[in-house]
Amino acid sequence: MVRVGLVGLGFMGQQHLQIYQDMENVELVAVCDVIPERASEKAPSVGGNIGEAAELDLSAQARYLCFSEMLESEQLDLVDICTPTHLHAEMTVAALQAGNHVVCEKPMARTVSQCDEMIAAAQKTGNMLFIAQCIRFWPEYEVLAKMVADGELGEVKAARFIRQSPAPGWASEGWLLDPKLSGGALLDLHIHDVDFILSLFGTPNAVLSRGMNILADGAPVDHVDTQYLYDDFVCTAQAGWVNPDSFPFNMAFQVLGTGGLMEFSVGNDPMLRWYPFDGEPTTPEYEGGSGYENELAYFCKCVEDGTPPERVTPHSARESVRIATAEAQSIETREIVIIG
Repeated sequence: MVRVGLVGLGFMGQQHLQIYQDMENVELVAVCDVIPERASEKAPSVGGNIGEAAELDLSAQARYLCFSEMLESEQLDLVDICTPTHLHAEMTVAALQAGNHVVCEKPMARTVSQCDEMIAAAQKTGNMLFIAQCIRFWPEYEVLAKMVADGELGEVKAARFIRQSPAPGWASEGWLLDPKLSGGALLDLHIHDVDFILSLFGTPNAVLSRGMNILADGAPVDHVDTQYLYDDFVCTAQAGWVNPDSFPFNMAFQVLGTGGLMEFSVGNDPMLRWYPFDGEPTTPEYEGGSGYENELAYFCKCVEDGTPPERVTPHSARESVRIATAEAQSIETREIVIIG
């Protein structure tokens, strides 16, 4: 059994908690949150932009208000960090140094230098670090990745990714809307597609981004449109959380190759559709579920087997933060940013 301690019981932490409670190879032994009611025996639900919220029964877990106290008091195999982004580096380093493997929610950290601190701590301690970039494990995106890798799409000519949400009002004390803490929609929401694009196509030569600042003071990252400049095809991504509260969460992609077009949108029925040039449209067979479940199952198996994760490495997650930072620079300067 993998003994897990979970810190941060907001929207994403509650998603992780419910998944752990259904995993046969995991024992969720402790939880931690600085908000007392979230670390109570009957914790209130916290909704978000995807997944379902429900009151939590934490009667079987040790409950802490202090992270360092949890690390000192519990014998853990794995620490799961679902706290605000600006705390990721400090908490990850502490958990690694305390002898634990760590899964940390995306984005890896607020800055590239903080990502480097996390990587250095993992290397020094020899403990595993996994960043929860769930889209790489999302079933429909896995289908696309396999088709690209296997050449079923033919030569990719164009790719477009979309991620849209109402303003994230569920975050405690509004931290998501403070760009100094979260990096705004660019680093918190858009990072999903940045990471997936890099995993699919590699690092672009340059980026050209435009953005808007509507909801909060600071960097103009409430809405972003980016063109990733590769040698021989067009790739764009759009993301934002400036939509009305009545607007449903949407994630979508269209990827066009010489063999056809693959389309996905959570608003479509069916959500995933393959349009070949030489046949009728079809929906590929694949298993459902969510990337949250799949990523945690994957890393817990890595911990169980003592095998470092290969599907998302700390360095690849750092690269996603680096590219998103270049996009922020492009927004500020209104110029193309060359990726070194």
